[in-house]
Amino acid sequence: MNIPRHVIDEIIEKTDIVALVSPYVKLTKKGKNYMGLCPFHEDKSPSFSVSTEKHLAKCMACGEGGNPITFYQKIKNVSFNQAAKALADQLNIKLDIEVEESKTLKEHDALKSTNAFYQFYLFNSESGKQALNYLYGREMTDEQIKHFEIGLAPKEKGDSLYQLLKSQGFEEEVMLSAGLIKQREDGTYYDLMTNRVTFPIHDDLDRVVGFSGRTLDKNDQIKYLNTPETVVFKKGEVLYHLSKAIRDIRLSKHVILHEGFFDVIASYKSELKNAVATMGTALTRQQAKLIKRMSNRIIVAYDGDKAGINATLKAIPLLLQEGLMVEVLSIPDGLDPDDFYKEYGKEKYEELYGQFLEDPFQFGYRIHKRGLDLTNSNDIQVFQKNVSDLLIYADKTVKEIYLKKLSSDIGVSVESLTIKKQAFQPKTQETNLDVTKKNQLPYKAKPYHSSLPRKFYKAEKQLLIVMMKNKEYAPRIEQALGTTKVVNIDMLKLRTILYMDYYQTNDVFEVEAFKHYLKDDHLIQVFEHEIIQSLEWRTTFVFKESDIEDLLNTMSLLMDIKEYKKIIDELKSVEESYTQTLLAERQKKLKNGIESRKKVNR
Repeated sequence: MNIPRHVIDEIIEKTDIVALVSPYVKLTKKGKNYMGLCPFHEDKSPSFSVSTEKHLAKCMACGEGGNPITFYQKIKNVSFNQAAKALADQLNIKLDIEVEESKTLKEHDALKSTNAFYQFYLFNSESGKQALNYLYGREMTDEQIKHFEIGLAPKEKGDSLYQLLKSQGFEEEVMLSAGLIKQREDGTYYDLMTNRVTFPIHDDLDRVVGFSGRTLDKNDQIKYLNTPETVVFKKGEVLYHLSKAIRDIRLSKHVILHEGFFDVIASYKSELKNAVATMGTALTRQQAKLIKRMSNRIIVAYDGDKAGINATLKAIPLLLQEGLMVEVLSIPDGLDPDDFYKEYGKEKYEELYGQFLEDPFQFGYRIHKRGLDLTNSNDIQVFQKNVSDLLIYADKTVKEIYLKKLSSDIGVSVESLTIKKQAFQPKTQETNLDVTKKNQLPYKAKPYHSSLPRKFYKAEKQLLIVMMKNKEYAPRIEQALGTTKVVNIDMLKLRTILYMDYYQTNDVFEVEAFKHYLKDDHLIQVFEHEIIQSLEWRTTFVFKESDIEDLLNTMSLLMDIKEYKKIIDELKSVEESYTQTLLAERQKKLKNGIESRKKVNR
């Protein structure tokens, strides 16, 4: 969706930038501005400045930030349009949006009202006292309860929420669609949740999309009741607490992944505020991708019982496939994180993360070996198969280490295992594309100007990566480079496809989605070998404005060098003295400019 300039200006002007930034940065007034620690880098002295006059929130050290929209975009790691839409909704500014998106606006509004009602009821009703006592009994403070927006679904009447939303103008169709009420056979309506402590579930834009309710009735066999899947809530596509943990994920540079709500709360109480949860279900590929957007390192801290261990073993391949650096927290005594916190307290809980972390291969090998008789041929086969599956995503060095370990444990030579090395490779069905790739020559990049220093190729590639990481920079870089500032023809082709094709219908860059736009096998190889690895390496790297300017200046220097060499060739063939003089003067200017810029770049 293309947002008109005047609407963008209205969003920027009307947004209270101090209120917007405050949840992520503790601000202190300094003169006209506010100062705090930067949420985008490890800031030791306050360098993040917020100006209400200029509508800017920017770090004076790393340069990150901007107007309210770009700040929200970067802190939430969403597209510019998604950020603008989120802020516009808060300001009740209408945007021209797609029909599909507009259908869900009323559901989001109903869920938002419901969340406010539950929170109010918890702190302002007689029933709320029982619920608060339950939360206080779990060592939660009012601050923590409010941070997690925990509420209470009333027990009285059974339709309190329905009546409230009805009075606010919401139609039954919207309430049903949002998963907030149900309909009886006689046509009357009742609340989905009653007498339950409620945990709101937010999407990555911090919008409430559903609830999980924990019963306060000891006789209720359904301990937790969740919102059913709806138009706005897909359980496998969201992570509990993610929207509130983004700042701490950025600062800590890793994510802690739990199973349940109270596990996340236990981590939060221990000052580990970068924790999220899958809400008791198996990790999905969409959730793994969501984590990858926020950080490239993750600690899987599931329950220590058999179910939790099995869930960890299933999660590891998904996370490794996304290129994440994975560690596993092995909690002693088969406890879950919340139980361990209750049993041993904050200090011991924090120590877990220093003493009981394993890499995923060490964890998997240990678990698969546990309980087996490795003198029994059947157990040996089971063990070999499990280790084989585990090592599919390991690099060569790790595979060699575990081959030696496996040979020692089952009493065979490493050589005999090495012969069966293929067993440790991914088993995928061979496609026509695989056959084509087999018949192709080994990948080799095509240099466009191989005589030029490699730093120009590196700058060109990095600018392409900037465009992929942030669509907002794409027009500027494309305009600056065009079709003349080119080192490698493949980089030019990828940049053209990205800007002219992919970004015409997509706001956010996704590797697999972009590959669909590449029709040439060689170009696919270039993208996989030259770009994807760099993208993964720079997942958490933040390009500053000065970095982009330096890269563009490097490419401008390239043009001067190319022109300088061209003049040298022309001077060899030009006989007219006047033309020779003009070329010589231009050559001298270019040489001086090139030399001065080289000194600056050193």
